[in-house]
Amino acid sequence: MLYCYHCGVALTNKQYCTSCGVDVSKYKKIMYMSNQYYNRGLEKAQVRDLTGAIEDLRQSLKLNKRNTSARNLLGLVYFEMGETVRAMTEWVLSQHFKAEKNIATDYINTLKTNAVLLESMNASIKKYNAALNLCKQGSLDVAKISLKRIVSNNPRLINAHLLLALVLIKEEDYSTAKKELILVRRIDRGNLMAASYMRMVEENLNTDTNKKKSQEAAVSFQSGNDLIIQPTTRKENPLLNVFVNGFIGLVIGLLVGWFVIGPIRVNIQKSDQDANLAKAYEEIDLKNTTIDTLTNRNESLTNQYEALKDQLNGYEGNNGVFEGYRYLLLAVAEYNKGEAMDKEVIAKYLDKVDANNSDKLKENEFVAVYNQLKGAVGGSVADTYYTNGFNAFRQEDYVTALENFKKAVDYNPNNVDALYYLACTYMENKDYDNAKYYFNQVISISPDSETGTKAQNYIREIETM
Repeated sequence: MLYCYHCGVALTNKQYCTSCGVDVSKYKKIMYMSNQYYNRGLEKAQVRDLTGAIEDLRQSLKLNKRNTSARNLLGLVYFEMGETVRAMTEWVLSQHFKAEKNIATDYINTLKTNAVLLESMNASIKKYNAALNLCKQGSLDVAKISLKRIVSNNPRLINAHLLLALVLIKEEDYSTAKKELILVRRIDRGNLMAASYMRMVEENLNTDTNKKKSQEAAVSFQSGNDLIIQPTTRKENPLLNVFVNGFIGLVIGLLVGWFVIGPIRVNIQKSDQDANLAKAYEEIDLKNTTIDTLTNRNESLTNQYEALKDQLNGYEGNNGVFEGYRYLLLAVAEYNKGEAMDKEVIAKYLDKVDANNSDKLKENEFVAVYNQLKGAVGGSVADTYYTNGFNAFRQEDYVTALENFKKAVDYNPNNVDALYYLACTYMENKDYDNAKYYFNQVISISPDSETGTKAQNYIREIETM
């Protein structure tokens, strides 16, 4: 079922939306092609052509990024290839586009509940990246040991198999490399890199097996009516043969000692060195893991300390809640002076309360006192702020004007003139969204006044910009 991209109503067989009338012919074609690529990707995934499936599914998502079926299948293909991070990325995006009744939620929850599996896969990917860097640095022996451990822990990590095969090809161990490539093709039959490596391996193996021993040629000639075949070997001297064979045996013995026993001894020493190197590498991994754990724990404790410090500053700092209470009490003391009170002083104290998180004054008594004081001085203070703002506006000091007009509106939200000039100040500052908002406030309070008419004209001007 397709839905109109403009109004969301279900589409019919017609080439336009029956609800809003928008042309949906091209939209239908794009959705159809996206589904076609998804079906092709599904068919290739079923026959384990994972590389081909990825290409088709990506093309499907290019045409329709909200195709959650294609995105979920792409995540499964990545997961089958050992790419856990990519799989999780696709499932999270799918969950974003379709929050309810989405199987991607089950996939994500399954991985989250199996923390050991997820950690093992992530560790394999990190070790693979480390092995790749070792290969770039030329440490192929250490990289090979690490890659063998990786494919043992995560047999489906195709990139690790391919990199190990490439290292083996570099060492001319073609038979072992072929085994790794066979494992890759069992997981992903359409992997082009595996096919390229396999062709290289088979060419080298065929070159080795096709070496044949040269056969001795026979010399033939015609004598009359008879064909005489003469062997190329001469008549052998028995004593000479004994001497020659003995000498050859001695040479072969020396060569066996040099070419067979020597390499065995070298291989034994190399195996010991590789074992020591592998053990050292494992110890380094263990130490790195311990360091990462301690680092994460240190960061967690640091974050907790900073959070508690911020919370404490929220109460005791220069802008804390306690400071707000202090200014509120000072405003009350000024108010209690009766006729001698200075309303502007009270307003300044109340401004200090606002600057010190007045929204955190949770006690009802303090909130009531704050509102009472603000109501008591609001009218005259609003007029004072309006006058200051108007003078600043005439002098084109729009920063001071904006500050005073905002305070005037705060103390008297129905002051039409303060609202109007506040909007005009925003216009001068090219903040058209706020200007339009306050012009609408003017219209809502006084629509038929001259000020309301001016506000309507300004709104039309903003909308045409």
